[in-house]
Order: sequence, then structure tokens, then C-alpha cells
Amino acid sequence: MPLRGEEFTGRTAEEAIERGLHQLGRKRGEVDIEILDRGKPANMLGLGGDDARVMLTFDEAASEPEPVVDEAEVPRRPGARREADDAAEASRPKGEELAVAAAVLTELLEKMGVQADVEVSEDPEEAGLEVRGPDLGALIGRGGENLVALQQIASASTSRRVGRTVHVPVDIEGYRRRREQQLREVAVRVASRVKATGQAVTLEPMLAYERRIVHLAVQDQSGIRTESVGIEPNRRIVISSTAPGARGPLAPRPPAPGGFRPRPGAAPYGPRRSFGPRPGGIRPRPGGVGPPTDRMR
Repeated sequence: MPLRGEEFTGRTAEEAIERGLHQLGRKRGEVDIEILDRGKPANMLGLGGDDARVMLTFDEAASEPEPVVDEAEVPRRPGARREADDAAEASRPKGEELAVAAAVLTELLEKMGVQADVEVSEDPEEAGLEVRGPDLGALIGRGGENLVALQQIASASTSRRVGRTVHVPVDIEGYRRRREQQLREVAVRVASRVKATGQAVTLEPMLAYERRIVHLAVQDQSGIRTESVGIEPNRRIVISSTAPGARGPLAPRPPAPGGFRPRPGAAPYGPRRSFGPRPGGIRPRPGGVGPPTDRMR
């Protein structure tokens, strides 16, 4: 089995790994990762420090990896979206291949000790696999990370069995469909606000496939552009306006000293306010001694 290893560097070991995976065009599960040097962080002035070094080893004879689709590859020219959709459709498993994918995923879940049923959806619009069962939250993971990893493993194993590269869509209790619909709605709503105010907005960190959904949802809107910033796993999308005088995203507001954060528009705390005497003079406390009465004079 011909193996090939390449060394990559970064400010941290994780950054070096992500850089290597991106340059090699491979997934984390397709390489063996060896951390050669975790590096040394720079001082407070940003001086000094050593880069981390990692070695990524992979099988050169393995089938071509599934390309990483990110915002840089989102179709921008007329007709390109249809070409991208046609390519994605060609890589979907069909007929017996979908049955093979279901068997692969069932075996994988059994080895993981997960009790769930794998259903095959042959709908031309949503052909893929649906996993159903109780307590599958851990299988989805934070932000759907585990679901993406499960889909990648199922796709790679199915590709080896059928003899061609296929992409197996996997959903768990409808999570992916709900998430994609939510992302489209958020993208359209934020784009409308950006167009009206001219103020750019930075969205929450997203996975690569989620960022692509956001780009596609607003790419046809005039006066709006999208770009990504940051490093995985904190890579975000910035939706901004192309109109003259448009403003960039607002800088995050630092927390108030002591951990207190005043409400927007509320005045800061000042000296304690003093109050004058109550109307009508002194009121005695219940059971206390009050002013003298006529009988006591």
C-alpha cells in the first residue's frame, strides 16, 4: 500500500492540520495525523514563538477524495449553479448503490452500538438515507458535526464497494432538512436588513456545507455580497452591501468591568439617589414611639 506523508505548519497544531487537509483536498478520516511539534505561542506583544508542525500520511492508491466544497467554489456566473447541481446529482447513489449505502450505514451504526433504523429515500429530489431512532442527539453532535462525519464515512465506504465516487446524503430525524431551511431563512432576512441599513453583519460560525447554503441563498440578490472570515472551526460568513457608503460589520462590544453589562440605552449606574421626607410629616413605625398627642401635653 503506497503511503505518502507531508509536513505542514501553523500557529497551532489544529491550524496546521486544517491547512494540510485543505491543501491535500482530503478529509480528517482519510489521513493519519502525527503531531511533530506543538510549537510555542508568541508573547503578549506578538513576538517570538515557534510554529507547530504536523505530519499527514495518506494512501496514494485510495480513490479520489470527495472535493471540499466551500464558499470559494460557490457558482457565481450564470448557469454555473445548474452545472454544480448536475455534478452533485451525478455523484448521488442510485438504485442498487443506494441499497449498498444503507447496508454500509447499518453496519456502521451497529459497530458504534447505536440502535436505529436506516430508511432509504428514493425521492429524486431528496434521494438518500434517513436514520430514525430514540436518543440520537449524540449522533448529530454539536452543530451537526457528528452527522457530517458519519456522512463522510458512509460515502467513502460506499464508494469503495460500488467502484465509483458517490456522495451519500444522510439525515437524522430530519435534522439536516430543518437546519438547511433555517439557514436559508436567516440568510434572506439578514441580507434584507443589510440592504436596508448598509451595515454588514457577521453570522455565527458554520460548517463548510452550511456556509455554502448561505452563499447560494443570497447570491442572486443585487447589492449584496458574501465572504468568509476566520479559521476553522470558527469560520464565519459576513454579509455586506455593495452600495456606496456601506459599512463593515460592527466590532464586538467588550464586556463591562466586573462582568456587568448594562441594557442597551440604559444609563450607567451613578451615585445613590436620596429621597426627601414623606408628605404629611413623620409617620410612626408600627408599635414605635410617635409625636406627643394632646393627652400627653
